[in-house]
Amino acid sequence: MKFLKLLTLAVIATFALQSCNSVKTLTKEQLADKWILKSINGQDAKEAFPNKTPHVTFDFAEGRMSGNGGCNGFGGTFSLDKDEFTGSKMISTMMFCGNEESTLFKLLDGKSKLAIKGDELTFSQDGKTTLVFSRAQPLGVADLAGVWKLQSLNGKSEAETDTKKMPTMELNFAEKRVSGTTGCNRYNGTFTLENDVLTVNPLATTRMACINNMEMEAEFVKTFTGKINLVKESDNQLIMKKDGKTIIIFGRE
Repeated sequence: MKFLKLLTLAVIATFALQSCNSVKTLTKEQLADKWILKSINGQDAKEAFPNKTPHVTFDFAEGRMSGNGGCNGFGGTFSLDKDEFTGSKMISTMMFCGNEESTLFKLLDGKSKLAIKGDELTFSQDGKTTLVFSRAQPLGVADLAGVWKLQSLNGKSEAETDTKKMPTMELNFAEKRVSGTTGCNRYNGTFTLENDVLTVNPLATTRMACINNMEMEAEFVKTFTGKINLVKESDNQLIMKKDGKTIIIFGRE
């Protein structure tokens, strides 16, 4: 009996040791999302990046990662072997930023061990946690509430003047309706939102003549329809894209 107990304990210990030493294989389904930085080298991300929280998205089809480092947009290549991540060829825009952005890029550009627990992704090097990300949640009512005013349309920055008013947007989630101004006329229509894809159905507008805004009004109404991908870079900025290209940037009023 004593021998059987010892044998049982030995078997359990062997399985436990194998479990501890096994390498967990991460899948692309687990990683293929947008991830928001929570901490960098133990420092809270909101302290390290007071203006904008960094994020990264992994594209397994292209073997590329992209995102924002808290100031500059960035991109690079990556590979994943079980739980070993290798980032390389990091490039970014070149704005000066007084934050930990260069440290973030350095940590992403190299070898790290990855671990996922729930909606939390951890990078570690030499047994030390370097980066912690949380899985981005789809945008909802709280993220999109209020009135938004146009800042950019199809790559052209727009500024309001006494004679030129900017288009606005407001989403009514209870009624699934979108409304606002085109810079002159009022518009309204219906919308749906699913997994950060906003679908705006054809808009109805009033018919006032707008001498200073006619061209922009027509361009805005045409652009602001159909399926639009939403990206929230900060609490006060909303980016809209079609086919990966930025079409509209709104700022919260």
